[in-house]
Amino acid sequence: MATPSVRDRLVSSAVTMLRTHGADGFGMSALLQHSSVARRSMYQYFPEGKAQLLSEATATAGKGVCAYLKAALAEHHTLDALDLWAEQWKSSMAASDYALGCPLAAASLSAHEYPDAAAESATALSRAATLIAEALTRDGLDADEAQSAGRVAVSSVEGAIIVARATRSVQPFDDFAAHARAVWGPRLTSRTS
Repeated sequence: MATPSVRDRLVSSAVTMLRTHGADGFGMSALLQHSSVARRSMYQYFPEGKAQLLSEATATAGKGVCAYLKAALAEHHTLDALDLWAEQWKSSMAASDYALGCPLAAASLSAHEYPDAAAESATALSRAATLIAEALTRDGLDADEAQSAGRVAVSSVEGAIIVARATRSVQPFDDFAAHARAVWGPRLTSRTS
């Protein structure tokens, strides 16, 4: 496996720092130490500094979330894919001892200081909601209701991430999955993958 480029290491470290500390919770020195990159390299790849790096890190994280959802929704019934998404977050919480949150939420919370990163977050969250809505429509839900349901699903998972970290419990993910099945399940068609 190829060694990640300096640029990729910076972006990856920025995603991790967003997940653990939020956009305002770390400085460039901590980021450079985490990525094992020299300061001059940071400004070579990101001449606009932290704001540019956070924007790219948020875009990268958003693409990852959407790619995960797209693959899960293509392979599974929508409710099964949402269960998998909840399970993925439960695993992440357990593996990190509740230290890793969502980089998209972190970028959103710092919209005033980092508007470009917040815009990347909004794009990714909207895309995730659209992917879920398309799958719900495919599985039998009315298109207008599916749009709303997609937004509710994304909002619920983002909220579950925050509550899980605060309470140190994965119960919010189980609650989301159970409610999704109770509300949408009776009106969806089953399909085989």
